[in-house]
Amino acid sequence: MKEQLVSIILPTYNRSELIKRCVNSVLNQTYSNWELIISDDGSKDETPAVARECAKLDPRIKAKINEVNHGTPSNRNIGLSLAKGDLVFFVEDDLILFPNCVETLVNTYNSLVSSGIKVGAVVPRLLEDNPISHINADLHKKEATAKKLPFMFNKWTGEVYNNYTEDFNEVQETITGHACCLYNRSALDEIGGYEEKAYKGTYSREETDLNFRLRKAGYKFFFQPKAISEHRKIKTGGSRQSNEFKFYYYYVRNHVIFLVRIFGAKSLYMIPCYLINIGLRLLKKLSQ
Repeated sequence: MKEQLVSIILPTYNRSELIKRCVNSVLNQTYSNWELIISDDGSKDETPAVARECAKLDPRIKAKINEVNHGTPSNRNIGLSLAKGDLVFFVEDDLILFPNCVETLVNTYNSLVSSGIKVGAVVPRLLEDNPISHINADLHKKEATAKKLPFMFNKWTGEVYNNYTEDFNEVQETITGHACCLYNRSALDEIGGYEEKAYKGTYSREETDLNFRLRKAGYKFFFQPKAISEHRKIKTGGSRQSNEFKFYYYYVRNHVIFLVRIFGAKSLYMIPCYLINIGLRLLKKLSQ
């Protein structure tokens, strides 16, 4: 059977120093039937030039250079609009794929689908060599680890606590995924892709919004710990806010928007619970 075409979408912005190592990890994949779409979002540094250089390395690589900055959700949709594959794998410019990552994700997807499961996405394990600390970091790890889950959902605050760095030995169904999943292309088309206008600043929650809309449409998510990527996070470029106040402002703002969009009337009690919860954690952080 012929391998399915996987469209790997790499949105980027002002990250010229990172793109090549991500692209090289794609070139080293054991799975060969892929296309890589690099979508530069109006970068002000050398990112467009580097993207064009990468496109010369292999005919499967394409560079889309946006003249203006559209923002992360819109840029992801731009990449999606150019994709030709039945499967779509969103990656980030600070991600390095292990050689069998794509092959493992595709095999897992096909195995689940052949069992009659309506699969929305398969979620790879992400190793973080430089986790960026914020007010949820310890809570995420503690809550998710205690229940041996890659993701855990708080029904009162709508927060998702993650532990996707762990190896749980086998595939397991999970409530959501992170920003770098292998998606069923037709499922993404069905729900209209990423919401482009609601989320601002750091653009946090746009991927959770997408995933929860897929769940509402009846699609399921599965965590595959044997498909591994290394997330070498950095604090500059992309959509990161260097100003800590702005970071927390957009972090809170976007989560409130997420609650309203996804949970409707339930957000009337979820928003106060969330604001109280995060307020207490901020006070604890400031007192340290």
